[in-house]
Amino acid sequence: MNVRVLAHEAIGKVLDKGGYTNIVIDQVLNKFEFSNEDRSLFTKIVIGTVEYKLTLMFYLEPYLRKKQKPWVNNLLLMSVYQIVYLDVPDYAVVNEAVDIANIKDRSIGSFVNAVLRNFIRNDRRSFEALDELKRLSVEYSYPEWLVAFFLKDYSYTEVKKIFEEYKKVHRTGIRVNTLKTTLDEVKALLDDEGIEYVNTDLVKNGLQVDQPMMNHQLFTSGKITIQDISSQLVSEVLDPHVGSTILDLCSAPGGKTAHLASIMNNTGEIHACDIHQHKLNIMEKNFKRLGVKNVSLQLIDAREVKNHVKLNAFDFILADLPCSGLGVLGHKVDLKYRITKADIDEIKILQEEILDATHMLVKPGGKFVISTCTLNKAENEGLVKKFLTKYPNFEKEEEITVLPYEHHSDGFYICKLRRK
Repeated sequence: MNVRVLAHEAIGKVLDKGGYTNIVIDQVLNKFEFSNEDRSLFTKIVIGTVEYKLTLMFYLEPYLRKKQKPWVNNLLLMSVYQIVYLDVPDYAVVNEAVDIANIKDRSIGSFVNAVLRNFIRNDRRSFEALDELKRLSVEYSYPEWLVAFFLKDYSYTEVKKIFEEYKKVHRTGIRVNTLKTTLDEVKALLDDEGIEYVNTDLVKNGLQVDQPMMNHQLFTSGKITIQDISSQLVSEVLDPHVGSTILDLCSAPGGKTAHLASIMNNTGEIHACDIHQHKLNIMEKNFKRLGVKNVSLQLIDAREVKNHVKLNAFDFILADLPCSGLGVLGHKVDLKYRITKADIDEIKILQEEILDATHMLVKPGGKFVISTCTLNKAENEGLVKKFLTKYPNFEKEEEITVLPYEHHSDGFYICKLRRK
């Protein structure tokens, strides 16, 4: 199959039919045989076209006198993406696009040819005349309302740095599983194989690597797991002691749960909750690979846990809350087009409901850690402030916001509360 034909179809499934980019890509890659080069090109075209949709439309606007059919629009977008962002000869992009257009409708081929040749012939449209909000929206391809949403909490310079960081190809975060090995041993093995890694001062047992590790023997043997370094910080901030009793409220996909188990050296008890059985099944499989033995999996809504356990039952509670995900936009490229203000308002209600329903389950003197992978302060600092007003028997011990550009990681918020 032609790579660009498949990419065009995949882009349509994402932009027109609401498919998730990563799922659509995986479906195609699992269905067809690709060379490594074609696999890479297909993935780049689909992800890049979706990620830069608004930027690409800005470039195309002067050449489109009327609204096009979705498939034509997608074909032009993916072609302009290749011309602007990839090292592909212009003539090859145009020829392929015309061929794809002719397959679907021969009357469109000449139109596609004319638009793309005009685009190549002329200077690229400039962002200079745009106001600050519009420029951030167009240059980094974020809806204007979302740019404004970021700007309410962060300065223009900070937002620009966040968006710039999201454009980069990030290294993969790995956590050394101290139940099976040590950081020094993993480093030595990576050195022996010539695999480059970057140390981090954010967490104790985290590294960042440039290559996929899912099929590496370090991963399959359970000596490492894939986890962003900012996510690893959550369990370190919670900092449980040996023999602790922990309630992990929204535990899937289980990275923080497994990390807590390693910190406790498989002692004590961790009760990990989630509302999806298939996610619990995946967690169970991962825990077996990692040698985690002190976790009890519970299929339950976090808001209902209070009906099944005693008050003051836990030394620690981890509430890695549902959130808008604005800290992970760098690798969830379609989320910025899906999320709405209404969604965020609903999420904030859910967050409060979870905290209201669980705060009394931690012992006096115990710790309650709240974390999210969003940068929206209403879901973070604002949520905690409201909680402390309602429940003055808690006090704040530590509060951290990790901005993506600080450690080349996901954006994360972590707050550690103590019940008085």
